[in-house]
Amino acid sequence: MTLQWGILATGRIATALADALSGTPENRLVAVASRTADRAREFAARYPDTRAYADYDALLADPDVHIVYVATPHPQHAQWTIRALEAGKHVLCEKPLGLNAPQVMAMTHAAATHQRFLMEAFMYRCHPQTRMVQQLIRAGAIGQVRHIAASFGYQTPFDEHSRLFANSLGGGGILDVGCYPVSLARAILQAEPVSVQAHGHLGSTGVDEWSSALLGFDDGVSAQVNTSIRLGIDNTARISGTDGYIHLPRPWLPADDVGHWSFTLNTGGENHTVSGTGKPLYVYEVQAAARAIEAGKQESPAMSWADSLGNARTLDAWRQAVGLTYREEAPATHRGPLRGLRRPGPGQGRIAHASPPGLRQSMSRLVMGCDNQPNASHAAVMWDHYLEQGGNAFDTAYVYGDGLMERFLGYWHEQRGVRNDIVIIGKGAHTPHCFPEFIHRQLDESLQRLRTDYVDVYFLHRDNVDVPVSEFVDALNEEVTKGRIRSFGGSNWTLARLQAANDYARKSGRQGFTALSNNFSLARMVNQIWPGTETAWEADYRRYLQHGEVALMPWSSQARGFFTPWVDSVLTDHSARTSSGTRVEPTVDELKRTWFADDNFERRRRAITLASRLDTSAINVALAYVLAQPFPVFALIGPRTLAELDDCINAQRLRLSPEMLAWLNLESGEAPV
Repeated sequence: MTLQWGILATGRIATALADALSGTPENRLVAVASRTADRAREFAARYPDTRAYADYDALLADPDVHIVYVATPHPQHAQWTIRALEAGKHVLCEKPLGLNAPQVMAMTHAAATHQRFLMEAFMYRCHPQTRMVQQLIRAGAIGQVRHIAASFGYQTPFDEHSRLFANSLGGGGILDVGCYPVSLARAILQAEPVSVQAHGHLGSTGVDEWSSALLGFDDGVSAQVNTSIRLGIDNTARISGTDGYIHLPRPWLPADDVGHWSFTLNTGGENHTVSGTGKPLYVYEVQAAARAIEAGKQESPAMSWADSLGNARTLDAWRQAVGLTYREEAPATHRGPLRGLRRPGPGQGRIAHASPPGLRQSMSRLVMGCDNQPNASHAAVMWDHYLEQGGNAFDTAYVYGDGLMERFLGYWHEQRGVRNDIVIIGKGAHTPHCFPEFIHRQLDESLQRLRTDYVDVYFLHRDNVDVPVSEFVDALNEEVTKGRIRSFGGSNWTLARLQAANDYARKSGRQGFTALSNNFSLARMVNQIWPGTETAWEADYRRYLQHGEVALMPWSSQARGFFTPWVDSVLTDHSARTSSGTRVEPTVDELKRTWFADDNFERRRRAITLASRLDTSAINVALAYVLAQPFPVFALIGPRTLAELDDCINAQRLRLSPEMLAWLNLESGEAPV
């Protein structure tokens, strides 16, 4: 079968790809799109039987196009890759795959969702020279790799209108060509750096004109990577091991005009030349994509999705180290959704809703926790998807990220115009400021950060038992009267204090607590996870909540990883956990101190057993357990990736019977049928 290609954008790199397609009979260029009709026609005229479109969407609608090559400027990669995948096309996208790691996550998630092929176009990865280098290293030809030095850069005159120097177009050397040496180092070492140190020069347009980074890997292994768009540098790579080295004089464009390639292998103190002759460089890339698609694969071994995401995270760290943030990544000027939001109609979303006591607005039963976002781009990708699945409730606090999480949420809802459609849960007066007078002061600042004049639900983030409950209730009612909060409750309050507060409210004719945000999960909190925290796990609290006057909005509803396979690795002393790149990561110490106990291990064992029967995961069973309680529950979740968010949403499909709930919580010895 002939694979039929469409090319989106008509720059220099698009010409290289089109020429490669002409040299492979099993691939054929059938359509091209550009921003102008003249440019599209001019490009298409060079390739027989190729249609020209002056509109990118028109190319995506062409039923004859099987795969799209996205060759737009960097900031448009995510938008058009995702739209192409949604249109049912496979995609080869020019490097870097996305402007940052969150965009790459969204792109690979779209490919998985629509079951289409996606590959980042690092053409050198597909060349025989690169494969030969990897084979030699795996065979131990130079011993254990200890250091890599690699550079890719060039000197070009300054032009503020060029994409290379434009902040709005993702300019600078790091993304344009610095991504190559980073990708080589990671491919050779088959690992992610544990540290990134860098220095560089940002020019008048705010992009990096030259920069160097030192990537630190486990066991003291290092990689020195250099890039530039204003300096001519040595575009070579040297891989040094305990028994020799490999020197690549042309790592990125391996072959000369006749296809000959060669490099030096030093082993046993002697130099050897390794060489070969092959096809044009981009032909290998085209054929790698075609082979994977023909085999029914969604990824290519030359550049997997995990590889692209790891590369993007390293590039993000490099840019952060030199102070480079693109304007469209900054919270106040973020570009907004990667493509137009597609929100479900009432009752059509995948996330269930209910009406909590004290709140007129319907609220999603899965509440998005906003305490762990590393940047505005990651927050936007996560929150856009949550909104598109029917979610509308966001939990944040005055102290989260020193106010950064509130700022992210404020700009996010403002840019999308959804403030009236969402429920914002705010929190304040955290210890040591847990006094009534701090409610007003901190709420002033929170509302400014959140870019709104009210929060829907407000929690006292901690309790102070030295303060009479009447003083807290009075202070909160003042804010209700001002219209700055609509309902309120306590986070980490004991049952006795909560009941006392509501008794006072009833007797004085004031509004009382209608929400509680304590810990609640299938696992019992053995020790306080943080000072001042409380649980609603005990039987008397459960009985009280069944009256339905107070809704439970529990934090750590999935016990922060206790029901994931991570625990198995901790128990076998292999406690490493892959970071998701977010701000707040559970630790091994926190895991052991908070959840490790014999009764919890039995609950976990039962969750795993039930998950096997229901064809799901133990973490989904744990979340379903919380949602199935016989009282109003709106579970706070803290997904760090889109896949984790989808997994949480899928947990809603589980219907746990009362017998299952009792067995999971060790109230019954017999496993339910």
